[in-house]
Amino acid sequence: MEVLFDIVAGVDVHKDFLSISVITGGRNGEEIMETWECSTFTDDLATAGKKILSLGAKHVAMESTGVYWRPVYNVWNSMGIIITLANASHVKNVPGRKTDPHDSRWIAKLHRCGLIRGSYIPEVEFQELRALTRHRRSLITDLAKVKNRTQKILEDGNIKLGSVLSDVFGVAGYAIVTALANGEIDPDKLADLVVTNVKAPRSEIRKSLIHTLKGYQVLLLQELLRQYMSLQNLIDSINKEIDEKMTKHQPLIEKLDAVPGIDVKIAQDIIAEATTKMENFKDAKTFAAWAGVAPGNNESGGKKKV
Repeated sequence: MEVLFDIVAGVDVHKDFLSISVITGGRNGEEIMETWECSTFTDDLATAGKKILSLGAKHVAMESTGVYWRPVYNVWNSMGIIITLANASHVKNVPGRKTDPHDSRWIAKLHRCGLIRGSYIPEVEFQELRALTRHRRSLITDLAKVKNRTQKILEDGNIKLGSVLSDVFGVAGYAIVTALANGEIDPDKLADLVVTNVKAPRSEIRKSLIHTLKGYQVLLLQELLRQYMSLQNLIDSINKEIDEKMTKHQPLIEKLDAVPGIDVKIAQDIIAEATTKMENFKDAKTFAAWAGVAPGNNESGGKKKV
């Protein structure tokens, strides 16, 4: 098989250590393989990077194992090492020969012949935006869980607030839940807290607030409201940071926002994930496949499997 690189390195990445193999020679003479392990502490990664460069290897391939490849990439990329990030499922070793040194050697051999298709690694700016927008999505998911737990406690206490208000955490709903958490039990006083326009009549709202809440449930409501406010503050803070970093992309955000079904936050998520550099994708079909919205092929013996 044709050799594309005279000297390459393959790396099997783990949480606490790396298995590194460097191949030299072999195009016109005997192939020489050097394999060693190093820890994933920053100083040790830098030392390993210097050793790789001293052996003449500037091209390195490694598995995209969880988040463990990121610190390796950060250290070595800053040293001028050209890194190809491989999907782990694309570089599987032969069953029965799977050890860490064997894996790193196998990756090096594949990379030497150009058989590893590199995963897309965005520019630093978009790596930061990805981290921020993904963290925001996690916070929003956590907030939804808190809302659901609050609704469960209300239902458990026979408070039918969700039956008379479209949003239990809207202005009126939040005021009532806060009052309940503070110990208010009078349904008339609770109903008076609804000062916004709602479809349900006051009499029906009052009936929904005649409850059987017990002391432990009030305590849980207090705790959930604290969690709700804490998460809401974190989301507001991360939104502010994302908005500041997205300022220069505002014209593109406005164009995406004009598309039905896409709001400002979704537009920010799209930019963070796909970046603004469409030249990173060969064509629209490649981009659609990368985004996971294109069907794949799974055919054998003339039969397509779904």
